[in-house]
Amino acid sequence: MPPRMMLDVDEVDTENSVCMTWSIDPSGTMRHRKTGTKVSTKEGITFEGTEYRLSPEDIELEPDSHLGAGACGVVMKGVIKQSGIPVAVKTVKVDDQAKREQLINEIRGLVAADGCVNLVHWYAGFMSKRTMIVHVALEFMDLGSLADLKKRLGGYGVEPVYLSNITAQIMNGLDYLHKKKMLHRDIKPENILHNRQGEVKLTDFGIAKDLDQTLAMAGTFVGTVTYMSPERCLGQDYSFASDIWSVGMVIFELSTGRYPFADVTSFVVLFDHLCEQPEPRLDPEYFPAELVEFDAYCLTRDVSRRPDTEFLLAHPFVTYNVPTVEQLAEWLVSFSG
Repeated sequence: MPPRMMLDVDEVDTENSVCMTWSIDPSGTMRHRKTGTKVSTKEGITFEGTEYRLSPEDIELEPDSHLGAGACGVVMKGVIKQSGIPVAVKTVKVDDQAKREQLINEIRGLVAADGCVNLVHWYAGFMSKRTMIVHVALEFMDLGSLADLKKRLGGYGVEPVYLSNITAQIMNGLDYLHKKKMLHRDIKPENILHNRQGEVKLTDFGIAKDLDQTLAMAGTFVGTVTYMSPERCLGQDYSFASDIWSVGMVIFELSTGRYPFADVTSFVVLFDHLCEQPEPRLDPEYFPAELVEFDAYCLTRDVSRRPDTEFLLAHPFVTYNVPTVEQLAEWLVSFSG
């Protein structure tokens, strides 16, 4: 077995950074004045008076273990040395004021999510290398995302019986967030993780990404924004119902093995699908009536008629003849290798 790596902890920049809401001292410790949040190399993260203490020396990284990458940086697999618990170590770039505020949102979201089995748990975070990078140690989900599940299925959809359990877990996590008055804003297959125990969990729910501004940037609409709701596409005010639409898009994709809209090659085409064409609908000849109805509820363009998480959690698709988590785990493991 190749030796594990330590997190790189080069000396931090000694240049002070001060603004109205943040200060960064020569040791690299960041302090948020309004909330009292502190992020440092040796003392981890302190948020609302509670310490989440880990340091770079507490974690070993597995070489060549990149789990993913995005605007925030890379995600690598590691182990907390003292406990042996595997973790996903996510890097969060905080090299400007806006990204530091996003970090506060992420920490707030992770703390608020504690206690819900369908939201990814976090252990702690800390400053590492230079003052512009923070590492956050998250629960490791060994089967990856639902995008990975879709790839493993090779173009086929998830069997409806197992999709009912997956959907129920997604909705339970989303219901928890909404009851905490938190929008996810970025529900897509890549942000829903699963493991060999049959657990399905939302992740990346803490960062308030400003996706609306990206619509004006050529070439950036493909990906995250393709799961957005029509009201967001129109630039209208949006709330919890926008997350419900995104769930409907994910369920459609998992059911059929394909993204709901064909040939989305430009924002103009995406706009036409979202705001002008009939909403996506599963074919009742091929899918159970309960699944077809549930997804149609989610993919209702009229926000006033789109139901909330509480209504959907009582729907027969996620309450009647739903397999157990253990049965879902057995199915997942049967073709995951």
